[in-house]
Amino acid sequence: MQKSPLIKERLVEQLRVQIQSLQKDQLVKIPSERDLSENFEASRVSVRAAIKTLVQEGLLVQLRGKGTYIVPAVLLDTLYVMCSSDIKGNDPYYTNFLVEITNLAAKQAIKISMVHPDLPREAAPTSPLILIGQMDDEQLDRLKTTGQLFSIQRYAHREDIIQIYFDDFRIGSKAAKTLYDAGHRSFTLLAGPDKYDSSRLRKQGFLAYCQSKDTQVQIITEKMNWEGGRRAADLLLTAELPNAIFAVNDWMAAGCMQGLRENGRAIPEEVSIIGCDDIPLAAQISPRLTTFSLDAKHLVEELLSAIHRHHEQTSISQEQIILSAALISRESVSNMKH
Repeated sequence: MQKSPLIKERLVEQLRVQIQSLQKDQLVKIPSERDLSENFEASRVSVRAAIKTLVQEGLLVQLRGKGTYIVPAVLLDTLYVMCSSDIKGNDPYYTNFLVEITNLAAKQAIKISMVHPDLPREAAPTSPLILIGQMDDEQLDRLKTTGQLFSIQRYAHREDIIQIYFDDFRIGSKAAKTLYDAGHRSFTLLAGPDKYDSSRLRKQGFLAYCQSKDTQVQIITEKMNWEGGRRAADLLLTAELPNAIFAVNDWMAAGCMQGLRENGRAIPEEVSIIGCDDIPLAAQISPRLTTFSLDAKHLVEELLSAIHRHHEQTSISQEQIILSAALISRESVSNMKH
């Protein structure tokens, strides 16, 4: 005897038919899980499972805090991606971003084509072009002649680039507040060069909060890698150790932790440390590092949504989408109030 289709499989087919009838050349929002559950007379658990299947197939995309959308019917053929020459091949944040955009693009049958930053003007790709990392104005002016630019880097002085980025100022401010609320009053900030927006803005946010609390901060500027953090630890050991450190990325935090521990300093008993980026190492070192998670999947979803919205526009558009980073609390921060 032939078995009847499972509820989820039936829902998937019914939703697929509706999606095909509603699909347009732009994102279309579908009803809520509750509404779909009532319309199809099925449980919300079954509806949620069916939606998940269609998201995996690339027919739907879920945007955090906004809902679930039908992917546009007119899909792009190719996404061009250009990385700044400053981006290292082993950078975990950008590697994760490339993995996520490749996966999501594949579900929508979109090819990814990497473009060298020194490509001659006459060989520049057509729009859309996604920029990763810091580009100078000369490069940006040359590239914008080819069409619309999309950046996951903040360019405060440019209104001709669609920008999707994390709120680095707020990251720094929240790091300071977290340490202050835990009872810490002696701070050191491990910063990178100001030419990198992420470091500069995280520093500004951290200092702004500390200033509002009339708290003094020692600033150490180093390269934004493990060695930079290790050198910062050597400097800290020559003076009175602060009871809290914020490093603008996890590599600096990890290097600093290693240097302090090699010299008999206990974390977090003597000094608390917060990093940023939530690289895999952050959850593997001991003690595990409190840090901020920059959700690459969410960033890619917002990026592709913006690309679909602006695709085939004849004029250069401007838009900024600012994302929030989540604080991941682990063992590297102690509460001095206890």
